[in-house]
Amino acid sequence: MARHRRRNPRRVALALALNAVEHAASDALDVALPAFPPAAMVALPAGAMLGDVLASFLKRRTGRERGAAFPLLDQLDFVVVALALAAVAAPAWFGATFTLDVVVAILVLTPLLHVLTNGIATCSA
Repeated sequence: MARHRRRNPRRVALALALNAVEHAASDALDVALPAFPPAAMVALPAGAMLGDVLASFLKRRTGRERGAAFPLLDQLDFVVVALALAAVAAPAWFGATFTLDVVVAILVLTPLLHVLTNGIATCSA
């Protein structure tokens, strides 16, 4: 399990900080940025951790060793469950924030970025 996914309080703190600067950042960038309702502040990181746990469980049940590759599951486990939990916890916010285009972009870019960053980390190690 990746270490960065276990830091739920830091992610909630990050959401609080982003909410604090959202208006000024939106004005400065001339782009509408989402504010995070409390339910989403908890649901997104909790869903990411739950997705990681569920993926680990599934990997063990299919006989894979710790750290063994499981393409797509390894890249999307935390994203899919985080989005699903956020949709349940804050449906109005989720619908306004995660349009179909945004969800498709997340589902396409996340595996690509995951593989790219792991490749960079492997090359520099």
